[in-house]
Amino acid sequence: MIKISPILITLFISSKLLAQSNAQTANTNFNFGFEKGAIGQLPEGWTRADVATTYKASIAGDEKHGGNQALLIENTTTADAKAFASVVKTIPAKYIGKVIEFKAYLKFQDVVNLQGLVLKVNDVNNQPLQYKTLQAQKISGTRDWQLYSVKAFLPPDAQTIMVGLTLNGPGKLWVDDLQLLLDDKDLSEAKVDPDYDPNPPKRAKFGDNTAASGRVKLKDVDLYYETYGSGEPLLLLHGNGQMIYAYLKQIPHFEKKYKVIAVDTRGQGKSKDFSTGPLSYDLFAEDMKQLMDSLHIKKANILGWSDGGNTGLIMAVKYPQYVNKLAIMGANLFTGTEALPEAVWAQLRTAIAQLQPRTDEASKMQVRLFTMLLNEPHLTFADIKKIKAPTLVMAGETDMILESHTKSIAAGIPKSQLVIFKGASHYAPVEVVREFNETISKFFEGK
Repeated sequence: MIKISPILITLFISSKLLAQSNAQTANTNFNFGFEKGAIGQLPEGWTRADVATTYKASIAGDEKHGGNQALLIENTTTADAKAFASVVKTIPAKYIGKVIEFKAYLKFQDVVNLQGLVLKVNDVNNQPLQYKTLQAQKISGTRDWQLYSVKAFLPPDAQTIMVGLTLNGPGKLWVDDLQLLLDDKDLSEAKVDPDYDPNPPKRAKFGDNTAASGRVKLKDVDLYYETYGSGEPLLLLHGNGQMIYAYLKQIPHFEKKYKVIAVDTRGQGKSKDFSTGPLSYDLFAEDMKQLMDSLHIKKANILGWSDGGNTGLIMAVKYPQYVNKLAIMGANLFTGTEALPEAVWAQLRTAIAQLQPRTDEASKMQVRLFTMLLNEPHLTFADIKKIKAPTLVMAGETDMILESHTKSIAAGIPKSQLVIFKGASHYAPVEVVREFNETISKFFEGK
């Protein structure tokens, strides 16, 4: 699973806002016109969520779309495309609805791939359930006032909604006349959930649950896993740069019927990697085989998302006796533009180039993981034709994996089913939770 700069930015913002995530639960005036506050200061009720000293963010009166003033974020000295400044507001997710939309008028000058609007929905642990920006639109240059919008699902267990205005890289960004809509109606008209708790207790975080944890030490890896529920074994495999927590929406659902074994892949989460050579999905698959042997699990259902799906496919090809049923989400057989757009490969190469000069261990591991994405996997249609396990092949309608490739995978596996989730992306497991979980449950149960 590819985690490039937008995700890193939002994780940074999350940590900065942790202490204030419930501070505004009584606020019903969101100051979305920036009419409250003095020129040269931050707008009332908004907060800087970065530490960049080369940016200014304040109310300006010389440019506005409506009213008397607008917000201006400007890069004053640096041309560093990795730098950013963000002004944010956190709102309680106490409303009943399905789709939230964040709209605003933007004017900008000399920007490069503008992130612009940020819409993030967090859970009770302040972890992102949804994250949307304008960055995929590759907005650049100079433009006069224009209306822009981002949309996200509002999951039932959402705790807070964060709206942000972000300038990454050089340039100037003016913002005015913001609006939040829920199911196409202004948020002020939305129905409030009477059961919403503004200060709920935090839940044990999947991937950091000592009571459910275990470790298996192999030749060059120390694998961390957590076990939930009882019944038929279900192995959960996450994506690139992720960890067990990626399945926060699946574990509570599947532990009711299955013995869920959620694993941090080597070098990710709490699993240690003592090897120094190239990483590969074949290596990951061998790790999972040895993990199952160590836990005396002869055969398991497997759910793999992104990299985890690639690993699951290799397990079904190389170790068929270990796989009962296989469900894969956003997987690919090989690299190249037949599987993913060139823009994804270009972004990966850029990320690797930016990380390579760094000497910290986390950056070194991320370079290895991204390099694996560029070079792996090496499956063929002849390989997957040998898969004997019933297989569910899934992807989002706007997945980074090309739909033609996903359909070819499904067509190439003898006993397979294909599901494309409408309105979802590569992150369908947290975007269309109920549909995703129920689709897999029906598949595992043979319905």
